[in-house]
Amino acid sequence: MHLISPVLRDYAWGTHEDIPQLLGVKPPGGPVAEAWWGAHTSAPSGSVGRESVALDELIARDEEAMLGHEASKRWGARLPYLLKILAIDKPLSLQVHPTLAQARHGFALEQRGTGGLPHQFVDPFHKPEMVVAVTPMVVLAGVREVADTAADLRALGTSRAAGLASALENEGEVRDFIRGALTGGVDDETLTALAELGGAAEPGSSLAAAANALSHFPGDPGAIVALGMNCVQLAPGDAVFVGAGVLHSYQSGMGLEIMANSDNVVRAGLTPKQVNVPLLLKLLDPKPCAPQVPVVRADGAARHLVTTAEEFALTIVNDGKVAVAPAPRIVLCFRGTATLQVGEHTLHLERGQAAFVPHSDGDLTVAADGGAVIARTPMEGERPLTHPH
Repeated sequence: MHLISPVLRDYAWGTHEDIPQLLGVKPPGGPVAEAWWGAHTSAPSGSVGRESVALDELIARDEEAMLGHEASKRWGARLPYLLKILAIDKPLSLQVHPTLAQARHGFALEQRGTGGLPHQFVDPFHKPEMVVAVTPMVVLAGVREVADTAADLRALGTSRAAGLASALENEGEVRDFIRGALTGGVDDETLTALAELGGAAEPGSSLAAAANALSHFPGDPGAIVALGMNCVQLAPGDAVFVGAGVLHSYQSGMGLEIMANSDNVVRAGLTPKQVNVPLLLKLLDPKPCAPQVPVVRADGAARHLVTTAEEFALTIVNDGKVAVAPAPRIVLCFRGTATLQVGEHTLHLERGQAAFVPHSDGDLTVAADGGAVIARTPMEGERPLTHPH
């Protein structure tokens, strides 16, 4: 077992104190949006102990021992998942992630210097992801039914909004609506109407979320696109899964996030970062669909959360004990303390500490006097064939 340190990200949408408080460190005075535990090549965790070495290097020294035979055969020396804590003060960008085939193709084109924007695909991998609320969260995930979006647009009472609603109803598909909204189809009158109507809307509605996004990004037509998305309120412990092509934007709260080990994001609004509307529309899954959720299996004090993603699963244990089969595992204590045991060896984690437990360590027992999360690869037969809604 190896104690590992997180990599912190200071994106502008982050809160200032939540993650430092979790980690027991002094706030730096600016936003701390994310903490990463994993082996992404751009920001691998460091091991803590007699020898300080990056986790990706540690895995590369003996990939089969670290990951197990099947995982090393499937992914080489690459840990297939990345674990994060998010602390959200204002909405994240409107974004989608590519499929594995799209990521490989786009990355290869850009490596050759042809097609797309430079560095739009930062690696040749996809990025399915799941977020589990630590505090109450608001997320926008997936496309709403066309009739519901059109009704909200018409309620704004402007000619531009009515035009977008008519186009949406006539086409029955959201790509033209999004393209129109982001390329000149929204005027100040429509955004003012959104601020007024959405400000008085029921909390948890798409109208309210869109108005909140507009308050953080004045003048950004991406707030109108938010009207076309499902608004989900997550209580602590609730989770949402986001697959390839699913339009999403996390709005507020603190959450645990696990994803395939990639940083491929294509954005279209609500951000100061680079946007690429044509590429987002190409990658977008335009089918209206309820937000997807993981399959949850109870196991005493633990819950096992799995999706169709082959790279990751999560086990969360609160005030109790759980046994975890051999796999490449990262254990994070997010509340109280946790004790890890493999064979005769034990490791004690305080709040905010994490450890990498190699496959070769065998069976792992995690006893939590508080809360701990175990990121891991799925067990054989554990993944569902489809997502429940």
